[in-house]
Amino acid sequence: MYWGQSLIHELKGKQKVSTGISPSGPIHLGNLREILTGDIIYKSLLMDGKESEFIYLADDIDPLRKVYPFLPESYKEHVGKPLRDIPAPSGDGTYSEFYLNPFLKALKSLDVKPQVIKTGELYRDGKFGEIIEKVIEKKDEIRKILETISGRELEPEWFPYNPKCSVCGRINSTTVTGYSDTKVSYSCKCGSNGESDIYHDDGKLPWRIEWPAKWKILKVTIEPFGKDHGTVGGSYDTGKEIVEKIFEYPAPLPLIYERILLKGKGAMHSSTGVNIPAQEILSFAPPEIVRYIMARVPATRHIEFDPALGFLSTMDEFERLMKMEQEKNTTEEQHWIATLSKAGRPYETVPDYRHLTTLVQIYSSEERIGEILRSEGKDQDPDILKETIDMARIWVHNYAPEASKFSLKNTDDPVSINEDERKMLCDFNSKLGTLDSWEPEKIHECARESIGNSGMQPADGFKVIYRVLIGNERGPRLGFFLSVIPRERVLARFKTICGD
Repeated sequence: MYWGQSLIHELKGKQKVSTGISPSGPIHLGNLREILTGDIIYKSLLMDGKESEFIYLADDIDPLRKVYPFLPESYKEHVGKPLRDIPAPSGDGTYSEFYLNPFLKALKSLDVKPQVIKTGELYRDGKFGEIIEKVIEKKDEIRKILETISGRELEPEWFPYNPKCSVCGRINSTTVTGYSDTKVSYSCKCGSNGESDIYHDDGKLPWRIEWPAKWKILKVTIEPFGKDHGTVGGSYDTGKEIVEKIFEYPAPLPLIYERILLKGKGAMHSSTGVNIPAQEILSFAPPEIVRYIMARVPATRHIEFDPALGFLSTMDEFERLMKMEQEKNTTEEQHWIATLSKAGRPYETVPDYRHLTTLVQIYSSEERIGEILRSEGKDQDPDILKETIDMARIWVHNYAPEASKFSLKNTDDPVSINEDERKMLCDFNSKLGTLDSWEPEKIHECARESIGNSGMQPADGFKVIYRVLIGNERGPRLGFFLSVIPRERVLARFKTICGD
């Protein structure tokens, strides 16, 4: 049984899946695991015939915690202010929108369509008001829960609400001095005093209380979250106790997901700079592949993402799966993975990506590439073709290993080969010249026969062919590679070595 199916198949009644991320920096592939895991569970519920909703919470009222490596030092003055109140690095709009909007655009291309809720607006509209009243009323019980489960003692002046200073705008520099009639009095490190109205966005709950408050307010039943929240004594453990004992609402079904590791660099995290922003991923990866990367691996296992050759291998794996799906030759688990990997468009309209990484290194013309694909019986949607060509070019330029990059040698470029190698090449050239059709399988068979006739090891023979054609000892799959180059161009190259 598919992992998403096994999680939800026994659930009864309407379900609400919730995910959320603080837009504190570039939202990257690691962040995408949370919302795609949520989307996979949501769509698994629908596939299983269950009524379901899917929400995404943008925690835009969270404070900026520090000057991250990607920010200028001038942002020091904004540390402690809600993200929605800070200017964007571009100077246009707010900090939270600057990082949130590209993420929402990425979600659209991934066919992820949650209801987007901004936490700051929940506070602004008074949705937290009654909850905050109860939190303040039960503050001693909540303190005991937090200290007992987390194992750490809270400060004597701790209060379960953080007012926002009306003068400096910070949410982490105030100390509560009193509470009366929905107003929290405070003093701030900036020297000012004031009051915050709990029915407005004049402050916020601490995270370990705010999270279970959202479950209650929004009627959440399922929530995926990272392993840092799921440790013993972590924020899920305290949240579960608070929501059930204080708010009298059942804790949502938890799904702890593992991290995504960037090969050779470690876990992705915005604050460390070890990440690939979601928009960058989608600049070279078709959305189906991003979904597949998440869908194929149970959320409880980590994913190591290799944007270089590992990415092409994943593409090949997915294309094999989709071919099996089209032929109705998948297992039930494979069918669920294939279905949940789709991105709202017919996958048969997406060109063979590996093939394109070869074509874009030979031809600059999109029209010529389209002609080649059509000659191979692959009639493509022109918009999707252009998009995928652009992706393949970006991958080649930014992520392909040097050994995978090439350019065709001119027909008269010199090459260093010995006599045995020359004879093998001439035999290969002769066979190519007599082929009745210029097809990958026939070309590859000619190479295999000529190398075999020469007595060379296959690997050594192919190295010679690649060296003559592109100056490297490795290259794209030979048959497909040569089949997209005009036969006359290939024969002309070998003619400089073999003569007439």
